[in-house]
Amino acid sequence: MSTEAVERRLHNALWWAKVQSAGPLEVDPDTPAVAGLTRAVAPDGSSVWLVPTLPSGAGHGVLDELDAPPVAVEQPNETARILAICVACCWTDRSAPAWPGSTGTLAQIRSVYAGMRGRPEQSSDLTLIIGSLRRLHATHWLLWNDKAGEVRLGPRVITWTAADLSTLRDLCRHLPDPPPPILSTQPPAEPVSDTALPTATAPPDATLRSATAPSDTALPSATAPSGDEGEADE
Repeated sequence: MSTEAVERRLHNALWWAKVQSAGPLEVDPDTPAVAGLTRAVAPDGSSVWLVPTLPSGAGHGVLDELDAPPVAVEQPNETARILAICVACCWTDRSAPAWPGSTGTLAQIRSVYAGMRGRPEQSSDLTLIIGSLRRLHATHWLLWNDKAGEVRLGPRVITWTAADLSTLRDLCRHLPDPPPPILSTQPPAEPVSDTALPTATAPPDATLRSATAPSDTALPSATAPSGDEGEADE
């Protein structure tokens, strides 16, 4: 075996060890390709995710051999429900690939969750939603920004097959439509400048009349009864 082939195998083995230890890795775009790892380019092109490409239909024995067993999470049904909702919120162009998708918000997720359950939001719902979002972020199915309350699909979704995407499209059609997202990165509305309005200028004779004529519009100051002051302060 040539020296180049040995170095290539060592390179691939090193990156596979890293991925098996830490899951999908975010690296510089100029990182060389690795056999068996799919490259998922970030939306802004500043980084690339390396995601394991597992054999189609691989059973537990193969996954164990690759040291990539299925991810076990708490409350799997609730977590799967939140993942489905995030797909509906973030995969807005369903004729395109799911990755990288668009940014969704916690407000959207809460709205769809309440509609999916067919009841008004309850106090415990937010705890369940946040817990599921954090579990899905830890396993790289989602990229959840806790501070901004915003979410994107994670790099693992790049491994979904055409059959998976077809099933998800059908699922999204049966979910309530999310409201439009209001993102933290959206620019604020531009204020209307006072200088854009024409300045009204009274003619000289009108100014003179207003200065000399007695005012018949002055009204006595209205004084609220003492009992209303407490209500106004509340």
